[in-house]
Amino acid sequence: MNAPLPLAASARWNARLSLVYARVGQRTVPVLRSHNGPLRIQKGFTPEGPDLWHQVIVHPPGGIASGDALAINISAQPGARALLTSPGAAKWYRANPLALEPEASQTLSVSVAEGASVEWLPLETIVFSGAQARWINRFELAGDGVLVASELVCLGRPASGLAFETGSAQWQTEVLRDGKPVFFEQAELAGGDALLSARAGLAGAPAFAALLFAGLDDPVGRAVAAVRTLSGQPFAGDWGMTQLPGLAILRWRGPGAEAGWALLRAAWASARPALLGRTACVPRIWAT
Repeated sequence: MNAPLPLAASARWNARLSLVYARVGQRTVPVLRSHNGPLRIQKGFTPEGPDLWHQVIVHPPGGIASGDALAINISAQPGARALLTSPGAAKWYRANPLALEPEASQTLSVSVAEGASVEWLPLETIVFSGAQARWINRFELAGDGVLVASELVCLGRPASGLAFETGSAQWQTEVLRDGKPVFFEQAELAGGDALLSARAGLAGAPAFAALLFAGLDDPVGRAVAAVRTLSGQPFAGDWGMTQLPGLAILRWRGPGAEAGWALLRAAWASARPALLGRTACVPRIWAT
């Protein structure tokens, strides 16, 4: 019997989305929206006033499969402010052994100019057992530009009794300010890896998260102090913060997306007044 033929390259998605925001008078205005393939941006809103733009990025297929390559580019020009989120979880499906390229990938590039801010707050990422997932996040800031970026990853489908037994998740995060690197991290978790159960790893937790703040030293320090006041509250899982010059990162591991978001959203709300001079304004898509 002949071996089955690999899937054609046309069976995979190559999608790109580019967004640019500019400051025009007292308003933030989207000045570029370019897309190719299944990545879209919904109509924007200004619930906090005209100087901060809320938008939702949509990936209509609903999941990322073997050979898919997604690229998202976001730029906030001087003085512009934007908050971006997603309507639902990103799902990385089990790799197809017949695909020409079993791995799937996503690249995020965010540029924040002087006096600008970007809040990147997508909903959770679910990596199914057997997936071969790789994502890269690159953030470039200038001057006093402010970045808030969250990432919450769920491995397998524990509610269905399906652990992350095979496949791999690889990720890389890089932050630069004025062209100089201030943070770099790369990691890989393989299905069934000892780190999934090790105390120094996930300690058996099926989900983990990070919330990153970048800005000038003083507002970042005040944001960290505000977030640390949450330590007396009964959040599920384990969490802690690391502070570096002009940057801080909160890390969490725990039982699932709901528990992770309870902490991340509380931390975001606590830090936002120090970083942006604003109280939290929850994107309305989170209530649906």
